[in-house]
Amino acid sequence: MKIHIMKTVSEGTRQIIIRRARMEGLDVLFQEHSALAVLNGNVCDLIYASDLAQKASDVEVFEISGNCPQHLTCLAILGSASAVDEAVKRINSESW
Repeated sequence: MKIHIMKTVSEGTRQIIIRRARMEGLDVLFQEHSALAVLNGNVCDLIYASDLAQKASDVEVFEISGNCPQHLTCLAILGSASAVDEAVKRINSESW
């Protein structure tokens, strides 16, 4: 699984994610939280990673659709820098 962490997200990147995400009120959540992790992998791994992240820390987890909206292509983890770090740490502790 590929994971990238952004401690702050630029306005342009926020707009790309908001357009592609399937989550109402995401613009408000971006105002409340500064850090974002994006994960790419197969559907099974992303669903499992979502569960791990939400159990590990206080984060919002949502999907970002790709070219074909029916497919889950990226998972996003949004929260404070420490919460996102903790979630990613938990995900990385698994043996994939």
